[in-house]
Amino acid sequence: MKKILCIGDGFGKGHIWPMWPQLLSELVNDVEIDNYSEVGAGNEFISNCVIDACEKKKYDIVLVQWAMSRRLDIINNQQNNISKYIIKDKIYNKKYSNVKINDRAWWLSSNSQTEYIQNYHKNYISVEQQKLRSINQIKLIELYLKQQKISNFLFFSSYKLDFIDMPESNILDWSTWCVDEHSNGMEEYGKSFFPQYATKEVQPHPIIHLNYIKEIILSKLKIVIDNKKFQSLLSSLEKTHPLNRTGILS
Repeated sequence: MKKILCIGDGFGKGHIWPMWPQLLSELVNDVEIDNYSEVGAGNEFISNCVIDACEKKKYDIVLVQWAMSRRLDIINNQQNNISKYIIKDKIYNKKYSNVKINDRAWWLSSNSQTEYIQNYHKNYISVEQQKLRSINQIKLIELYLKQQKISNFLFFSSYKLDFIDMPESNILDWSTWCVDEHSNGMEEYGKSFFPQYATKEVQPHPIIHLNYIKEIILSKLKIVIDNKKFQSLLSSLEKTHPLNRTGILS
């Protein structure tokens, strides 16, 4: 049985409907999947999560869905009484955004509009520096996985890569990525090929996830799936998550 590690942001959590890690287990036989995707996760949390998981367990395949560079992940050790700022956040005060790696509590602040987070973005870090951080975090994981002799790993992204314009991005091994010539992520894939499945949610419709797995992820990994199983799952998702007459998810 192959062991697969899946890590990403809210596009992989499965908190609204089945997403790529949950659907992957339905498409591929004889696999054991560990999914550590978290809502609002940024690339610092994602990179730490990959290392933590791989230190505890040996995986045959590692799939990492990287987030936007701007997201800020904070270790909540009560420095400067950070919990009081988290409580004030009406969106990111939920359990989904407050998670642990080992005994460390993390706040995944994502797109928090609280003054505390916005002041950090405005006064302490530039957009350029955030992009550089993402490049370095991704390179760290690339090198780490190679060092761990995990040759079967794949990177992709939730949204179009925002650091591709920087020359430092050339240090990344692009052969390990699922990106097109425009550096698009799953979001753009859905808008381009399945515009009828637009939803009111941030996360793409499950049918977009399903097709992304088949056409992008498994194709890159050269893993063949049973087409009957794919069609059956597609039919099931169309029934459980139908579109209304306007083409928007009901």
